[in-house]
Amino acid sequence: MKKTKLIYKILFSYFLVVAVLGTFSTSILIYNIHKNTKDLDTYREREITSLAKVINLFIPNKESLKDLDSIQELFTSTISKLPHIKRLTLHAKDEKTLRYTHIASSITSIIGVASHKEDIDAILSNSTTILYEDTKDGDRYLDITYPILNESLEPIAALGIAVSLKESDEVLKKSIDKMKKDAINIILIAITVSIVLAILLTIIISRKVIYPIEKLTAAIRSVSKHKLKEEIDISSNDELGELATEFNKMTLELHRLYSSMEDEITIKTKELEKHFLVDSLTGLDNRFALVRDLKNGFCVSILDISSFRDINDVYGIEIGNKVLKELSNKCNSYLVHTDLKLYRLSGDEIAIVNPHTISKEEFSTIIERIIKKIEHETFYFEEDDVEINISIHAGISNDEEHAIEKAHIALVKAKSTHSDYILFDNIQHENTKSSNLIEIISKIKHALHNFGIIVHYQKIVDKNYKTIKYEALVRMKDNDKILSPYFFLDVAKKTKYYQEITKNVIYNSLKEFADKDEFVSINICAEDIVNMQTQSFIKQQLSQFKNPNNVIFELVESEDIHSLPELSDFILYIKKMGAKIAIDDFGTGYSNFAYLMDLEPDFIKIDGSLIKNIDTNQRSYDIVKTIVTFAKGLNIKVIAEFVHSKEVLKICEELDIDEFQGYYFHEPSKLT
Repeated sequence: MKKTKLIYKILFSYFLVVAVLGTFSTSILIYNIHKNTKDLDTYREREITSLAKVINLFIPNKESLKDLDSIQELFTSTISKLPHIKRLTLHAKDEKTLRYTHIASSITSIIGVASHKEDIDAILSNSTTILYEDTKDGDRYLDITYPILNESLEPIAALGIAVSLKESDEVLKKSIDKMKKDAINIILIAITVSIVLAILLTIIISRKVIYPIEKLTAAIRSVSKHKLKEEIDISSNDELGELATEFNKMTLELHRLYSSMEDEITIKTKELEKHFLVDSLTGLDNRFALVRDLKNGFCVSILDISSFRDINDVYGIEIGNKVLKELSNKCNSYLVHTDLKLYRLSGDEIAIVNPHTISKEEFSTIIERIIKKIEHETFYFEEDDVEINISIHAGISNDEEHAIEKAHIALVKAKSTHSDYILFDNIQHENTKSSNLIEIISKIKHALHNFGIIVHYQKIVDKNYKTIKYEALVRMKDNDKILSPYFFLDVAKKTKYYQEITKNVIYNSLKEFADKDEFVSINICAEDIVNMQTQSFIKQQLSQFKNPNNVIFELVESEDIHSLPELSDFILYIKKMGAKIAIDDFGTGYSNFAYLMDLEPDFIKIDGSLIKNIDTNQRSYDIVKTIVTFAKGLNIKVIAEFVHSKEVLKICEELDIDEFQGYYFHEPSKLT
């Protein structure tokens, strides 16, 4: 009986211990489950912080803060694709008022409102603030304020992101409740099994239970320290072994959940990067990606399709997009065996980056080769039955600092000079040689005072190759050299001497042709028309010229000449006097047919960039043919410039062009 009572005492004590341990284990397990599931909020916070870091890529410096339209567009695009984000706000300091305000926001009504303290603190202390807020409608927001850093890692602004967590919290609550219920069931099963086994094998079980429980406790402590991969090593086949298995399953599930959430964060981050860094039309990396990559200091070339707007106007935007995709594919195929990388910037511009794997000279050679290949290929779209030939200009910068901007400058230069490509280094070299402003102005002044402004003339022939007129072209003497307008005219336009040069050319040209039967064609531009003294001089000289019918004024196109209020009156007077009007360089730049109809000129001169390659470029041929047809319908004579070969002349004749000018017939020179 004593043994039995002792056994009862042992059993009672065991039951008590089991009950205490069971309760304790349940509490610890539930506590750790609650703690670990609570930590799941951290994973979501990391996801939103990752988004903030991606947005930071597009605001790399204070200059970026001025482009609020792009920031607003970025915010709108982000919220449309990530609807669980309810608000994006950018805070910055107003340099005038020295106050921190909302400078951009997806909620436009709060733009200009003073920033909250935590938003200001994020900038001043360069730290991220995280808040959870409950709204009046029962929703729950995760509000993160993230400091925006410049390249020097200094805070220049703060990005506020508010995220609705209502649906996420509901799923989390169900998961927590299930894990708690499962944990309680597991513990209850363990206690029940332990009691049954204790009755049968009190001594044996008492020896076997303590050690496994210690392992279980150690495992729980590991879970509390986020060591989710550690398992309980219990090899027995009893209930504690099952408990260990279930516990291991639970920790494995927690680890899987943790890993899946990290994977989801990684996937979403990559999706965000793809959305912001990849061009949706061509699949190439975009301008943002180029800006990011150029931080490593690469050389860059920017390629542009000449008159791409004409393709969209004639064939439609869909064909224009196909041209861009086909151009991207062709360029990629040309670069397949190189380390050069292709980007699409905007519109019809693409960039090719040289990460210093080839020399500067070889880089330029590759760009030139690509241009030649593209211009000699035909873009054929079978489903649309459309054939298109395109012309390419390129700017190249081998200078790592401000590479994009310098490549753009070189591109503009290439387009204005009708060159295949221009090196920014060459522009710098030219500027070093010829753009010393004070020296050039001094030379212009000296030339005006010493009869150094002279006029050369270039023949214009009719269909029978008979010389019928000459174009007057200004030159300047510089000691024993004769300078073209490229070296002095743009500088002169910034001084009072430009009007004197214009008057000089008009006076000498009319004097030269006073007793000649041929026509003389004189260039004038917007600066001449708006200057009343120059206008009066033109009218005076024309009124004194004995045969004004032989005088032609060529309007040099510019962006502002179209809108000059004085233009119509000037043309009316010129025609009233019997002189004629020509439109120079028609077909590129600011030319359009509506403008042609308004001015009603007597002649149009087709731009030389279209004529010089008309024998090899189908697109140039089509444009010139359209211009000639349109001009003939308006009874306007057409002149082709840059006729430099027999082949070009033949095609111009086939298109029924009226007159021809170029080195094939005559180089500009003085008249003897």
